[in-house]
Amino acid sequence: MYELIEISLADTQRLLSYKRDLDLEIHLNIKGFDYGWILSSVEWKPEMKVLDVGAGYSRLPLYIARTFDCEVWSVDDFGLGDDGYWKRNQDPNAYIRENSEVKYILEKVGDSQESSLPEDYFDVIYSASALEHIEPSQVPGVWLHMSKILKSGGLMLHALDIAFPTSRGWPHVFMAEAFDVLYPVLPNSIRMKYLYETPKSYVRHIAKTIDLNTYGRLRDIGIVNMIVDPEIVIEPLDYTLNRMIKDGDETARYFRIGSLQIALKKTNGEG
Repeated sequence: MYELIEISLADTQRLLSYKRDLDLEIHLNIKGFDYGWILSSVEWKPEMKVLDVGAGYSRLPLYIARTFDCEVWSVDDFGLGDDGYWKRNQDPNAYIRENSEVKYILEKVGDSQESSLPEDYFDVIYSASALEHIEPSQVPGVWLHMSKILKSGGLMLHALDIAFPTSRGWPHVFMAEAFDVLYPVLPNSIRMKYLYETPKSYVRHIAKTIDLNTYGRLRDIGIVNMIVDPEIVIEPLDYTLNRMIKDGDETARYFRIGSLQIALKKTNGEG
């Protein structure tokens, strides 16, 4: 079972405080908020066993290892075995050799039978802008696997990029709101197909997967709040420009993207 510590959307006031108060260089964008939130949400101690899920070339695992003297692992396949998009024109093996403070595992989370990640091992498992790339059908397996490798009493902190329904026009806003309202009576096939449609739909599915009580805790991540709250952080336009230049994606278009924060504590040894 899990205790829900926090469920929220990234907001500008916290982002500014992270920029002002943290040693790590924090950019005023979604990733900057995610890093600040993760660093501020844990009472870091030496020799803590920490796992970053989907870090890629992120400097956060290195920062945690060097600053807090934690045992930090990172699990990511760096795009090896597919079209190589996520290699970002770098050599993953060279990067791993140059940053030996972190133990890099070249695989994906989700298959506990084939994984080399030890069960009941990590004190903290976190991700930043990673889990939203998982195919909906694979999401339950990923969360169950993370639950198996997390210690009893351990923390999970996950920040997911989440698209604002306004990015596809007002008709889609009404459809997304209707989806949230009708969610309890919708067939599971529809729920899975539109897993990332709203923050609520994602959290509801996770709650069912890992035995998490969210009663009364989803109000602040509703569609209306995303649209009308001026404090909600939105990914700046230069993110899209970066996709076009750095990743060579000439088809990239600007969408309003926010960040969904999910913080959990494992309350017993059951997955």
